[in-house]
Amino acid sequence: SAASDSKGNVQPIQMCEVQGGALVLMMILRSDTTRERNHVCCFLVLLLLFSALASSASAARDSFQNNRLAPTVEKFSVGTTLEPAGARVSYVRDNLDERLHAVLSGARARQFEIWASKNDLDIVSMHGVDESISSSKFTTIDDSQSKRRKREVYSPFPSNILDLSMVENSNSPDRQHLGISMADLDDRSPSKLDLILRSIRLGVSFGPIVCTSWLAMWSSKFREKIWYTWIASCLASSGPAFIKWGQWASTRYDIFPESLCLALSRLHNDAPAHSWIYTQKVLESSLGLAQGTLLDTFDSFDEIPIASGSIAQVHRAVLKGTTIVAKVRHPKVAKLMQMDFRLMNFAARLADLIPALASLRIRDTVEQFSHNMAEQAHLQAEAHHLEILNYNFRKWKGVRFPRPFYATSNVIIETFASGRIVTAVLDAYDAIASQIAVEQGILTVEEISDDTEDEAMNTQKSTGHQVLPMSMARFIVTTGLSVYLKMLLIDKQMHADLHPGNIMIDFVSKNPKGVLEPNNRALVPVNRKINLAGHFCFTLVDAGMVAQLSQEESQNFAGLICSLGDGDGRVAGSFVLRFTKDSTLSSSEEEDFIKDMDLLFKERCRGYGSNVDVGHVLRGVLGLVRKHKVLIDANYATLVVNVLCVEGMSQRVCPNYNLLDAAKPFLESYKGLCYKKDGSINESSSKVQKCIFRITMPLAYFKKSLSDAVFFARQGKNNKRLI
Repeated sequence: SAASDSKGNVQPIQMCEVQGGALVLMMILRSDTTRERNHVCCFLVLLLLFSALASSASAARDSFQNNRLAPTVEKFSVGTTLEPAGARVSYVRDNLDERLHAVLSGARARQFEIWASKNDLDIVSMHGVDESISSSKFTTIDDSQSKRRKREVYSPFPSNILDLSMVENSNSPDRQHLGISMADLDDRSPSKLDLILRSIRLGVSFGPIVCTSWLAMWSSKFREKIWYTWIASCLASSGPAFIKWGQWASTRYDIFPESLCLALSRLHNDAPAHSWIYTQKVLESSLGLAQGTLLDTFDSFDEIPIASGSIAQVHRAVLKGTTIVAKVRHPKVAKLMQMDFRLMNFAARLADLIPALASLRIRDTVEQFSHNMAEQAHLQAEAHHLEILNYNFRKWKGVRFPRPFYATSNVIIETFASGRIVTAVLDAYDAIASQIAVEQGILTVEEISDDTEDEAMNTQKSTGHQVLPMSMARFIVTTGLSVYLKMLLIDKQMHADLHPGNIMIDFVSKNPKGVLEPNNRALVPVNRKINLAGHFCFTLVDAGMVAQLSQEESQNFAGLICSLGDGDGRVAGSFVLRFTKDSTLSSSEEEDFIKDMDLLFKERCRGYGSNVDVGHVLRGVLGLVRKHKVLIDANYATLVVNVLCVEGMSQRVCPNYNLLDAAKPFLESYKGLCYKKDGSINESSSKVQKCIFRITMPLAYFKKSLSDAVFFARQGKNNKRLI
């Protein structure tokens, strides 16, 4: 009989050893010559060595299996209850499907609306708080809230509305992913050795920039042509924190020179993707699945990500026939960013001690930037942002956001956003327009292929608006402006990264067959005579950074925009000086800034109806801010950058559309309620006035839609198009 271990498991290798030893002993006894006996003894020695090696390999294999993060399980059919791993898969699969159904049916939105009516919708900030501690904001459950939930209808979500993690109770199967959690592996505080090694790595990377800084100070040609490009390259190769800082700094025309901002603007969001093995481990650890059972939980799961940024990457999956996406944070992002923030703060302090760099206020920008990045690295905070933005735009048919139904610190599972990126659509129409222009002899192939780094020249050569369907052009410019004004004046919660790369456009057709080519989605026919039965829709993605505006911040920036409509540079200057609470300017310096603002407005901005170039005026304002060393807080910088993004998109889609004139109904209504006749803020504005403003907003939208209809009707008659 075979031998057994302490648990009663059969050990066949021991039986094989006994039988082999007996066989060799019989061969030795039956051997006739010494030579044959020697050969048999050698064979016996080899057999014993092989047996010892086999036993050692078996013990090592058992030890390896016991020390893995998750146990290995047999393949099983989904829904079986014979094994704990199978029961966990069925539970997670059913729970995610229930959540997805609740999101798609609107049940989750109604639940969130009830909660929002009784609570403040302030953005949850992760700044300055350790992630392991701040996660309690999402997981702590109020006892009174739990008691109320017992009387309510069953919901697959946790009792705490801020918590989108998996529900774990006495009825749910045990978590199968054991060992050290992925959060512990990635988010442990960096040691002194880690900081030293990281500083050495960064020192080698930025060494050439520091050594040539003296030459950049004396030679403007070297500084603008070579040195700024080196800075962008070093930031691109130094990790997510430095890449994001470079992208953020590229929008701060109020602090950095325009040529440096232009060099940093070439930093791309795309980043190397991490391995599929890591993605699988993170998802299985987060969902409590046994190792190797992720693919049994979903119908399909794409191993290759559809997008990868500096913080996380996105995979497409199918859950019970519905396409969804899973966003997984890159490995060690939190730890790496924590190290880089410490080192960046230390370097910023040193930079402020250098007279030539003190005016750049690098330390202030690093502190403001770390505030924003702390939120973006926490994916559960991004899920909360998405739910708030979906609530704010719940009544808008043409604007939507991805709807999350599961989230932890390093994973978000949300609905799939159909459509195409706006920039990709506009690039496609530019290509169509260029092809038509060549066929008609308007442009030559050499003129089209002559790319230049001058952004203004590229904008002038962009002719896609001449073939873009008028209905699509009208939707893009009018909806983009309305979304910005709503976030600024009503919600006071601004998407902090509102550039065209984060905006997707889709056409929702009433015709089952649709009007779009299946392999060319969101490109409608260029023939404007076709009647499109349906409507366009914007989907705004990447809500990791959302600016929570105070009433004062909203009024100050709206006051600046209103002063543009009035053409009053002095009032505009007074509002800009309120963009920070830590002003260091004297009264005479403030007066000099206001005088320059007055001169700028007399030259570039004469108010409504004068075809004001909003982007040109704001860039001039930022130039004066940098010249007079006026401080601007981070939220105001976000508002300025978003205006420039909307204005740039408008110029590319419909160059004749003036944002300031189109926003006049909103701004005039807001100004009449919130400002005095001299342009200053009405400090005594009551809640009644705010309610009146909310009530009058639909009327302002109606006036704007009428003026837009008249404008685009004239465009259709007078505009010279290629087709």
